Amino acid sequence: MIRAAYHTLTRLSTLLPLRTGKLGRSLRGRSSAAHRWSVWAASRPEAPLLWVHGASVGELLTADPIIARLRAARSSLSVAFSFSSPSAADWRARFPATHADFAPTDTPEDTARVLDASRPACLVLARGDLWPEMVRQAALREIPVAIVGGTVRPASHRLLRPLRSLYAEALRRVSWIGAVTQADADRWGRLGAPEHCIEVSGDPRHDQVLERPTDLTILSPLLPWADGRPVLVAGSVEPSDERVLFDAMHTALSARDDIRILLVPHDPSPRTLDRLRSSCAARGIAAEPLASGCTAPAVPCLVAGGTGLLYHLYALASVAYVGGGFSRSGLHAVIEPAAYGIPILTGPHVSSSPDAERLQEARGLVSAADAGTLAAQWLEWMRDNARRWSAGCAARACLSAGAAEISARRIGEVIDGRTGGATALRPLLRRSRSGGPRARR
Repeated sequence: MIRAAYHTLTRLSTLLPLRTGKLGRSLRGRSSAAHRWSVWAASRPEAPLLWVHGASVGELLTADPIIARLRAARSSLSVAFSFSSPSAADWRARFPATHADFAPTDTPEDTARVLDASRPACLVLARGDLWPEMVRQAALREIPVAIVGGTVRPASHRLLRPLRSLYAEALRRVSWIGAVTQADADRWGRLGAPEHCIEVSGDPRHDQVLERPTDLTILSPLLPWADGRPVLVAGSVEPSDERVLFDAMHTALSARDDIRILLVPHDPSPRTLDRLRSSCAARGIAAEPLASGCTAPAVPCLVAGGTGLLYHLYALASVAYVGGGFSRSGLHAVIEPAAYGIPILTGPHVSSSPDAERLQEARGLVSAADAGTLAAQWLEWMRDNARRWSAGCAARACLSAGAAEISARRIGEVIDGRTGGATALRPLLRRSRSGGPRARR
């Protein structure tokens, strides 16, 4: 009954008269995706296909270091990406894949059509954007399913009845789940995943940021602007951050006129960029847009548009501010500035991010509830290099490598044992398990 209700709601969602906004773009992209996948698959290379799915850019980046290792070991491997957020559609040319597109609508007809056409050797879900019908149809075709960097938030709606029974049915068909933490492993178990399929592998996103090279061509035009001055890079700034952040900027610039600020909004639309510059002007802060490839103007504040820049821009920072912490919808990635050994400021809501909680405990991150606290901490780190370096080193030390290697090895084992489906991994995991989902060594 739950599955029938889910299918009905899924089909009804495609009929919603949405034309704009992220949801509208997502529904439009997914409703026609099955046709595009089928056309592509009709002429795809005859090579083993790894289908990687993630909700958005951040989730798909989780798989980057895993794919690199699998390709090094299996040179014939072909990779396709699917996603459900329109933000990833703007990135598709950057993905190292033979095909990248919206995931098909999660109905039996669309998922079956795409799987029959593409015939993947394995379906990999990054972080846990699990679509029940996609997993079910894969299992019916003996296509193994693996989850990498698997995380379940404590307050996830998936843990509620009756959704939990829907996800339990899907998770019983999954071959392997690489959980980020033991708490995540426990929650995957509560959702219905069999214990023998769960392994605490760590977070492949740490490998991704630790191994990602910095693009110096992005930084070069900014070097005269920074010129040895203290720089705050405020990344993934959300509207909920803006009032407190701008007030803190005004306070800090009143105390020191040598500070440089680089604003990078989460939504880099022209409307957002204009609003940020107007908000700066209202507080007497001179701000100009950062034009690609051009020498930055000599103003205290630059506003950066475009996608794919933020990770590289953190390399300029003396201190980083990560957005999303003034909303309960979720703090953005703190591990990118941490990889550069930079101390981090956020808003007060860090509980949605285990990474942020670890960094805060290690004193590499400070969460502030108001502009005064934010500006005071920023200025303290600017004045005291030793404390700033210590906090940055503490942030860097919270990142750990190795999850990508474990995940790549397990996916390779899943592919090699494809005819056995989920049972192929059972002897391997049972040999190394003692009293629950096993932790990595």
